[in-house]
Amino acid sequence: MCALVRRLRRFLRATDGAAAVEFAIIAPVFVIFLISIFEGGRMMWIRNSIQTATEEAGRWAMVNTAASDDQIRTKASDYYGEVGLDTPDFAIDRDTTDGVDYVTITGSYSFGYEFAFFNFGTIQLAGKARVPLISSTS
Repeated sequence: MCALVRRLRRFLRATDGAAAVEFAIIAPVFVIFLISIFEGGRMMWIRNSIQTATEEAGRWAMVNTAASDDQIRTKASDYYGEVGLDTPDFAIDRDTTDGVDYVTITGSYSFGYEFAFFNFGTIQLAGKARVPLISSTS
């Protein structure tokens, strides 16, 4: 019995391999943290790119008031095209309020995670811009 107690005490005092055990505990948490930052940044980059594309297409539509919906949609896709990912769906809606014509450009994108263990399904990212179409009269 006494030999068993001595061995147990010796085992509990041993520090050989403690760093390896600590690394094995912390490394997966750290890697998941880094991947989460990467995925969150990629999601915000795509969302910001969609918003910028809708705003730029809206600015273009303000200057080109006679532009068709397809032309505005093409401009939004062209602005977004520099991102190099799947193109979002851009929808154009026109309305009139108090005699002023408006165009609303809405972009939507189904965001999917690159890493399989972050499979929380798809997240819908969207951007929207509404601009007045005021034709200049000389």
